[in-house]
Amino acid sequence: MLHSNLHKTFSTPHGGGGPGAGAVGVRSHLEPFLPHPRVRKNPQGAWTWDYDRPRSIGRVKAFYGNFGVIVRALAYILAHGSAGLRNATLDALLNANYIRKLLEPHYQIAYPAPSMHECVFSDARQAARGVRTGDIASASSTTASIPTPSASR
Repeated sequence: MLHSNLHKTFSTPHGGGGPGAGAVGVRSHLEPFLPHPRVRKNPQGAWTWDYDRPRSIGRVKAFYGNFGVIVRALAYILAHGSAGLRNATLDALLNANYIRKLLEPHYQIAYPAPSMHECVFSDARQAARGVRTGDIASASSTTASIPTPSASR
């Protein structure tokens, strides 16, 4: 199953669990369980909603999807074009690894592999000293300052 979460590459904010776009790719053995309604072509060739899904997990709230999120992603793709999308992807890789290197001396990295689109840290070092996750989150939202490389280098 593939779930399209558009919050990084396609410039969509990630709040409240993220603006997921739903299942866009699924293997055939999972298809009967997908939420309803589903879009299908009727025998006359018109697109319609299919609510007759007896094995479905049921209706999902706001079942028509996050149309605005999809349109924004499409606009982003069209505005950047193929080369621009590749550059945005490479920038995301570079930025994630830059942030990772800056913070590694202070936070434990959650996994040893190189970062792709994000870096994930553990607060285990801080927790050992009595600092809680919430303390870090509230402090970082008001005092965060990320150094930028010097233009003279």
